Amino acid sequence: MLGNLSYRHKTPLAMSLVIVVATVVVSAALVWQGFRQAHAAFTHHAQELGKVLARTLRPAILHDDVWQAFEILVTPLERAADRSHDGSRVLVLLDARGQVFASSDPRRFGVLDDFARAAGDPGLSAALTGQRGGGQLVLAPGDGRYLYVLTPVLAEDGAVLGRLVQRYDRDLLGPRLTQVATGTLFAGLAALLLLLPLGWLAGKRLAEPLSHLAECLTRVGREPVDDIRCEFPHGRDEIGQLAERFQGMLGELRNKHALEQHLAQSDRLAAIGRLSAGIAHEINNPLGGMLNAISNFRRRGGADAQAEKTLALIERGLKQIRDTVSALLVEARLESRALSPDDLDDVRTLIAADAQKKQLGLRWRVEVVEPLPLPSAQVRQILLNLLLNAVHASPERGEVGTHIGVAGGRLRIEVGNAGPEIPERRRQHLFEPYFGEGEVHGLGLWVTYQLVGQLSGRIDVHSLPGYTRFTIELPLETGNAD
Repeated sequence: MLGNLSYRHKTPLAMSLVIVVATVVVSAALVWQGFRQAHAAFTHHAQELGKVLARTLRPAILHDDVWQAFEILVTPLERAADRSHDGSRVLVLLDARGQVFASSDPRRFGVLDDFARAAGDPGLSAALTGQRGGGQLVLAPGDGRYLYVLTPVLAEDGAVLGRLVQRYDRDLLGPRLTQVATGTLFAGLAALLLLLPLGWLAGKRLAEPLSHLAECLTRVGREPVDDIRCEFPHGRDEIGQLAERFQGMLGELRNKHALEQHLAQSDRLAAIGRLSAGIAHEINNPLGGMLNAISNFRRRGGADAQAEKTLALIERGLKQIRDTVSALLVEARLESRALSPDDLDDVRTLIAADAQKKQLGLRWRVEVVEPLPLPSAQVRQILLNLLLNAVHASPERGEVGTHIGVAGGRLRIEVGNAGPEIPERRRQHLFEPYFGEGEVHGLGLWVTYQLVGQLSGRIDVHSLPGYTRFTIELPLETGNAD
């Protein structure tokens, strides 16, 4: 049962149990110590009283004055809350032979009675006989109900004239024990009321990191690794070390997941590229033949206006097919002519008409003032594809921004638009051909991705609600310019 209980509850319960047990043990020890102190104080008081009475009773024994001895014995009992006749306190004066000389309770201990026999405890006889000298003796013979204090009555020369016996019922210690126990009980309850909430909170606080770690561990394998975010307090204790190992494990899993995604995407793109290139080569052969046939037919002449119109329509369609197929051949030899600022201006001119149709604002900032060692055709194609994509994604009367510059030996191209956010699922397949959500997208971004990879560059996408930005960096040293 307890084995299935969470440490979030087990630790506070354990600390609370320890507090309760410790409080009970301490309270019991305090009660016992209080009882011992009360017993010691009671015994000490009895011994002091015995010494005083022994000196006072000496003349009565010497003059054989029983009445005087009786009055002396009764006097302290009358002062003790008038309990001289309840049997809880009895003072008896014995002569040298151990017989009763006088007592505070003559009915129970008459004159000349054998005290040990009258008290009903034969063990007292041995104690009285064995007492020697002027020392006091405290004992509890028999069943231990009574406490006896024996004090010798000495003459001037030290001779033993008799003995004063004080018999006290142990119930007299009851009120003192009750007082000590009650005070200790209330103190213990007050300590529990204070310590139990503190112990529970402390135990819960100690167990929270472990419970949080267990909860995070259960999420591994059930949720995507990128969604697991667990924070732990810094420390070098056992939980801190476990948390550090767990965070390291999460990092390794994230790296593994990212690598798997990258490899899967690379495999998909490579397979698509090989397939597309094969299809493109197969299409190019009959396509070239058809375009040559149209060209030869025109050179012969004799076609009427309707036939020429039809041939023109067919030729435009075939050329559109040729351009689409050419986009698939991204592994073609890179153009050697260096990229110039005029090439970038040409792209702006080409995109202006599309932007005007949607009444878009075109912010254009180019910081390239001299030719760069990059193939102009490929860079123009990259920039044109990004701008066409931005224009397509922008709402009516929106804005498209372009910033092109050189920093750190790299050409940096930024194209942003005020369109909607690209969903996460769409972002994972953004550079795959003909993949879309709700509509099919073409080859533009896939071709861009292939060209950037050919130029050893990097492409990043940053998308938020109302703004999307594509950033491309191309190293200048990879160019094939003359």
